[in-house]
Order: sequence, then structure tokens, then C-alpha cells
Amino acid sequence: MTMERIKNWVVVMFENRSFDNLLGHLEHIDASDGIRGRDIELPYPGGVVNVGPARLFNDPIPDPGEGYPSVNVQMFGRYLPESNAGLPGYLGFARRQQDPWNAPQAGDQPTMDGFALDFFYNSRWQTGRELSDAEMQSIGGVFTPQTAPVINGLAEQFAVFTHWHCDVPTCTFPNRSFFHAGTSKGRVDNNITWDYAWDNDLPNLFTRATDRGVPWKAYFDPSQIIPFESINLGGLHHRKLWKTHSVHIQEFFSDAATGQLPRYSWVEPCMLYGNLQDYHPPTDIRAAEAFLASIYQAVRTSPQWEETALVVMFDEHGGCYDHVAPPATISPDGIVEQEGFTFDRLGIRVPTIIASAYTERGTVIRELHTNTSMTRTLRETLGLGGAFTRRDAWATPVDAAFNRSEPRSDIWLPTPQPYTAGIDNPGFQPIRPGDEPTSKMALDQRKTLGQEYVSELGEATLGSAAALLGIDPAKAPTDANASHARRWLMDHLTKDGRLNLPESA
Repeated sequence: MTMERIKNWVVVMFENRSFDNLLGHLEHIDASDGIRGRDIELPYPGGVVNVGPARLFNDPIPDPGEGYPSVNVQMFGRYLPESNAGLPGYLGFARRQQDPWNAPQAGDQPTMDGFALDFFYNSRWQTGRELSDAEMQSIGGVFTPQTAPVINGLAEQFAVFTHWHCDVPTCTFPNRSFFHAGTSKGRVDNNITWDYAWDNDLPNLFTRATDRGVPWKAYFDPSQIIPFESINLGGLHHRKLWKTHSVHIQEFFSDAATGQLPRYSWVEPCMLYGNLQDYHPPTDIRAAEAFLASIYQAVRTSPQWEETALVVMFDEHGGCYDHVAPPATISPDGIVEQEGFTFDRLGIRVPTIIASAYTERGTVIRELHTNTSMTRTLRETLGLGGAFTRRDAWATPVDAAFNRSEPRSDIWLPTPQPYTAGIDNPGFQPIRPGDEPTSKMALDQRKTLGQEYVSELGEATLGSAAALLGIDPAKAPTDANASHARRWLMDHLTKDGRLNLPESA
């Protein structure tokens, strides 16, 4: 088995895109796995959205719903009760959606046609108004090998999984918790986010690697001050390990160039504020494409290339359209979430690509995999012990991506779309000439997204950091600009330019 030749794993987990949204137009995959050449309509009150090439590199605008109630609407095409329409789908709101949270009832089958319906109502509570039909078309925007050439090129050059699902039909934190620990411990919402940081005592890949002496590093953008995972999901009960294992992204490039990558590299794009590189809508995907290209080139040109695998993943679909209904699964630990979810069905498909010297060009893997497939693979190949839960024991490992007996010698060079961050080029360059957005919302966001701002994940991280410090999370600078947030984190969580998490709060 050629996977035995892989000694080092580099994992990059991006944010909030579905398979169809980024890879649905791949030419070499089975026709039923993609949407190339299909005529797809998504109904919403008063109109229809046509799924097709995105107008903007920022589509969809605004950010679609990704919480558990929203994903239920996207999958089953209706609100239950109907009064849930137009209400927030997240905990923390005084007036929010109600039981049964649009969940399927006995005999219900996913229709996968509720994405525009949820986008319509989710956008209404976000913006305070109804979107125009032209604005609604944004949720149907998908990318192609021409408009997202880096991720599509990697998928064509190496191994792409066309039936890879996130583990939970919901948002970021539960799904990232499943990847790291095989469970979210009954959480199906981002919840009051600092609960994840403060109460999360789950053993995970980071703690197992530390306990067993397996070398690992978390590489992150220094402008963020802190690694996203360390504050939110990595296990703050082990603060010392983050002080000794978190390094700036420049060290990744030097480690790769000098052949010093550790057994496990966790690589974070910039995802809290500033020039975001995480694919999360409605940020410009070209920044993420350029970041992905740089990571791939560093791995491909490293002296360790023939013993290293690069894994490109996404935590969840983020409300972006996908046509494949998620299948059933098993509960990781028997915990029933407070909204009644029993963790017996998977989330929506997400892009996953594995690149290695032992991966044949054009490899397409159609068997069912989940994010916990990588959890299991990392456990087993790095010697990190037995299964965290029944879920990662159940998940299929990624052996099929390593299908060559001899390493490849060819070098593929990615060519990202031209992109310059900043106010003068905020990313609202239309994909089709003459297709400038004209709505007030799009023009307002043209101004907003060109400036440094705090993302939703940034707001959550600031709240988690405050709780860690014994500060009321409501007093964290979540509404501030990026410079203020960066300064606040630097003042509270660093010393001499290094991460300095407190031993106690």
C-alpha cells in the first residue's frame, strides 16, 4: 500500500463552500456527481434562481445561512413551522426559529432545492429588506475551472473525492470539532461560541500528537495574532501545547523549503480579519486561490515531496448550492442535541483533494467519505491511538488516493486569477465583462469588503479569547475594525511577539 510511504501530512481546511459551488464543472468526473450542462432552478417566493456561472468572485452575497435550521430548509425545501421563515437560525437571538427547526419528519426525503428559499429569508433578517431578483441570482452562482483554476486544477491533477460530506448538517464549529475529535459533544450550533473554547475538554488530534511525541505545528498568518483553532476548538485545557506548537505561516514555507516539515502540519489561511483567504462567502475567492497555490507549490517543491501528502478540505458547505442529498450515518456517542438532532445524517458535500507523488493524475474517488475520514487516517498513520468515537471508527480512510507504485516526477504549476487586495480593488470585478452590480447592497459591500473588517469567525474568536481571559465576551471588540481587533489580541494574548495564552483565567 503506497500510503505507507507518506510520512508527513499537510492539512489546509478552508471555509464554507460546497462541492458543486467550486468543483461541479470538472470535466473528468462522473456526470451525476457534477452539474456541468444541467439546467437547475431553485424556487423562492416570487421567483426562481438559475444555477450557473457566478457573476462575481464574491458570490453569493450576502453570506448564506449555514446553521442547522437553515441547512434543513436547503435540503428539504420548506420551513417547519412556516413561522420560522424570516427569523434567525442561530442560538443567541432572543427571537429565533422554533422546534422542530425545519427538520425532516417521518418519510421526508431531501429535495435539495431549498437553497434560494433559505437565502431569501435568511438575507431578509440580515439586511432588513427583501433582495431583488437580480440579487437573488447570487445564490445560484458557481465557479468553473476557468474562474477557480487553482482548486479545479489540483482536482484534475491529483485525487478528488466526489462523495465527501461534512459530518454535521450545520455550521463551522461543530464540523471542525468533528474533524479534530470525532464529535461535537452534542453541539449542532456555533452556540455561544466561547463554550467551545472554555468547556471543550475533548481529546483531539493535537493533544494525541503531543502526548505521543508526534511532531506537529499549527501555521497561521501573523496578522491574526493567534491561530483560529487554538482559541476556538483546539482544546484550551492544553494551553502549553499551543505556545510551543504555533508558528507564523512564513515558517511553513521555510520548513517546506529546507525539508523540515513535521509529521502533521495544520495550515490556516487568514480567516479572522484583513485580507481573508478562506473562500468564505462573500469574500473574494481569488485571495484563497492564491493562498492555496502558494501552499501547494511549497509542498511540491519541498525535498520532502515524495513522503508528504497535501490535503485540501472544507469544514462545511456554508449555504452554497449542492445537488447531492447527504446519506445517513451513525451517532458518534449517542448524545442528542438540544434541538433534537441525533447526529444520524451527514452534512452537505464539500470539496476535498489529496495531492501527493503517489497520486495518479485524474484520480476520481466516488466512495462515501467524510471529514472524519481524515481524522481516522491521521490517527492511524501517525500512531495516535484508537478511535475518538464511533464516527471516526466508521469513516472510510483515504487509501484510494495513493494509487501509484512509483512517485511522479512531473510538476504542475497553478495559475491563479490576478488579484490585488485593497480599497482600490475590493474584489468586485465581474467575471463577465459589463456585469457590474448595481444594487445598493452590492455597491455598499463594494466599499465594505475592500477594507479590513472583522469576519464572523473573527467575532467568535474575539469572544472566545475574552472568555479565556475572564472578560465578558460582550466587551470584546467584535464590532471594531480589523486594526482595533488585532491590537486588542496582541495586547492580551502575546508577549514579545509570541503567542502567550494564560495558564488560568
